[in-house]
Amino acid sequence: MGKVTGYSYIPQPFGIDPVNKKLIEIYRPMIAIRISKDHGTISLPFDALLDSGSDRNLFPLGFATSIGLQFKKTKPKQIIGIGKVIIDAYSSSINIWIGTTKYQTEVDFSPQQQTPLLGRNGFFNLFKSVKFDEQGQFVYIEE
Repeated sequence: MGKVTGYSYIPQPFGIDPVNKKLIEIYRPMIAIRISKDHGTISLPFDALLDSGSDRNLFPLGFATSIGLQFKKTKPKQIIGIGKVIIDAYSSSINIWIGTTKYQTEVDFSPQQQTPLLGRNGFFNLFKSVKFDEQGQFVYIEE
């Protein structure tokens, strides 16, 4: 068995309860990561959602510019998301850091994307297993 690391789900605002007007939170499987391009500056940590329904990694475009990526002369590709919504995206090979461990992968960056998503191709496939414990609100990643 490889090294297994566990991460608690993180509460995120979901809406306002119409009856008692209190904030509703939902717990999501998110992990803190950092990103970099080649040997460049490593970003500040941010939470990314582990999304087993996402085919690929998809991040907001601002994350690309924060590590020095420029897509001014690049034509975006179009990708289809939930509800068959089409968005523009730019692909790049980058590094994803979990703690002090670096993984080389590919990410699509889109100006229409709000939440950084870690998908099956580009994140899940880097590991032996990724297991979700919905009752315990924990995710386990095995190297």
